[in-house]
Amino acid sequence: MRKLALLSMLIAGVLATTGAVAGAGDGSKRLPASGTVWAVERFDGGQNTLAAFDAATGDVLGVVPIGRRPIGVTAPHGTGKVYTADERSNQLSVLSKADFSIVKQIPTGAASFPHHMMASPNGKFVYFGRYNTRTVGVVDTSLDEMVAIWPASNNPLVKTHAVWISNDGKDLYATNEGVTQSSPGTLSKLDVSTGDLIWEFGIGTRPSEVLVTPNGKTAYVTVRNDNRVRVLDLSRDQPRLVGETFIGIQPDTMQITNDGRTLVVGLRSIPEQMALMDTETLTVRFVAFPGYGISGHEWLSANGKYTFIALESADVAKPGAIGVVDNRSGGILDIWPYPGGPWPHGVFYEPQELR
Repeated sequence: MRKLALLSMLIAGVLATTGAVAGAGDGSKRLPASGTVWAVERFDGGQNTLAAFDAATGDVLGVVPIGRRPIGVTAPHGTGKVYTADERSNQLSVLSKADFSIVKQIPTGAASFPHHMMASPNGKFVYFGRYNTRTVGVVDTSLDEMVAIWPASNNPLVKTHAVWISNDGKDLYATNEGVTQSSPGTLSKLDVSTGDLIWEFGIGTRPSEVLVTPNGKTAYVTVRNDNRVRVLDLSRDQPRLVGETFIGIQPDTMQITNDGRTLVVGLRSIPEQMALMDTETLTVRFVAFPGYGISGHEWLSANGKYTFIALESADVAKPGAIGVVDNRSGGILDIWPYPGGPWPHGVFYEPQELR
């Protein structure tokens, strides 16, 4: 059972430092969805936090302080825990859902800058890009310790940004920025059982995120400084570029709908902060959130119909938000003010409801 009194004090304390968030959790709108949306806030000018929202109503279920400049968040299946990548604290914070408390900080190495993260399908491991290095960190969720560091590139000067684990849990993919943000980067494939680097493939200038389809045959890669999504055929021993399109300015994280027909892409730009790409034709629709700055990460509801996307406030004196989008129409269904700082960033949805 969660400690509701503690949660109330945490929420009240955070709101008191940033001002009221009118309309947050007022239950005025309700989505035909259930579960929990987790988000982290990364603004350097205040206390960074992890927050939980009711996926149906946007009600704030809890807020807890974490480390500096958190980037990613995930809730590994079956663990009862939530992990955040606290980039400038060089650690992962571990929250217990049972009482909504931080139970451990896992060191990731000096100046390692843990970044985008993803849990294995069985929940036993968390993988993350050690962004100030060319490596992937591996955390065992039964021990809550970093148990391995795997090189994701043959170039010791690149920076590993993001990871993706295949549905069968056997292959890990990683994007690697070049030596500088204006130099070429790569996509890599690693063997999860050994950590061996299987191949490395040049993909463009400043690759950000990789997403592999459930059948393991296709990869989508956002290439931030090229403003493109590139499509790779993974069915052979080496990847093969089979398509690409302009996706918007500064593309970052991705999700794909359950039917595989729509790729959802967050854009680190304004006035459009999100793109919806038809995976068959590669045509793109844009979604704009007036009054907000760039977007952060996003995640989809269990049925794939809705996107929950982090929206940074254009005014750092005001809170950011989580936007809710209908993926079919591209319409904005709701906006949930973040209970604290102006720059919510990492987002993760899970069907499990907090009790």
